[in-house]
Amino acid sequence: MSDVPSTAVEVVTTAQTVAESSGPIWPYVVGGIALVIAAGFWGYKLISRPSFIIKQIRRRNLKAMKKEGVESSEATVDLDKLLSSIETHAIDNKMSGAEMVKLLAPLNDSNRMKSAKDMYLTMQHIAREIGDTRLAGEFKSKSTGVKSNSKLMAGLFKRAGI
Repeated sequence: MSDVPSTAVEVVTTAQTVAESSGPIWPYVVGGIALVIAAGFWGYKLISRPSFIIKQIRRRNLKAMKKEGVESSEATVDLDKLLSSIETHAIDNKMSGAEMVKLLAPLNDSNRMKSAKDMYLTMQHIAREIGDTRLAGEFKSKSTGVKSNSKLMAGLFKRAGI
């Protein structure tokens, strides 16, 4: 007689049959890969929306302004107005995130922005380009009265790499 009880042998043979009859694993692998691809595509679509990009720009600008200690200044409010106008324009015209970023390209041009006045003139140019004449007029009037040696402008230029 053996030391193994007969019920244990029956359990082992039943377990082997269940394991052998479970079928191939490839449908699960293919399904998992398809799920990862679908999630990646959905994530890309979410990230390339204009509202998501504007939200990220605002978050980075606020972080930089807090570091400088000037998060509630007039230039920050003006930049926020411009970003809101660009976001509305991009959503109304069904622009992708990459197309919308092209509208903001003049703000990143270090050769173009040498002073605070240049920054406001650049913001005026962008506002005209998107068709917001009221905002462009507001930026034009502010560009004539801005001080070029303010702490805020120094922080903005430092962040822009100028």
